[in-house]
Amino acid sequence: MRSYSLFLLLFLLVQCDVFPSTIPIYQPRTSSASANESKEFDELMEKDQINKKKVTAEVLTYLLNDTEYDDPKTAAVIENNSNCNIILRLVEIQGNRIYNLPIPKNSKNQFIIYKGSYTLKSNVCDAKYYSQKLISTPLLLKLSGN
Repeated sequence: MRSYSLFLLLFLLVQCDVFPSTIPIYQPRTSSASANESKEFDELMEKDQINKKKVTAEVLTYLLNDTEYDDPKTAAVIENNSNCNIILRLVEIQGNRIYNLPIPKNSKNQFIIYKGSYTLKSNVCDAKYYSQKLISTPLLLKLSGN
């Protein structure tokens, strides 16, 4: 019985050496969704930089001055305290306005948006963020990752 067990053990060890594994031990997963979002982020940041000084001045005006109550627009300042670039997606609940707002990692970005009720969605380092908000005053939002 002892020799049989030794033979079986040697057989298993030899089999592992004869047939090396072709499957890597660690294989990073890159989903096409995250690759697409990364590409979309780069495109949005490129568009965002076109009139950035003008938009920044408008946001500061909204934040520092008393704005008219009936003004249809307001400011949005989003701070991203995570180590991931994010896209904050605002979709008007009863309307057709959609904003895809890029915010670089460990940074903030500011925008001018129309007032209204919105769903807010984002992936913050693969963690899902979802909220519904009535935006009638300047939106100040801070998002953090793990």
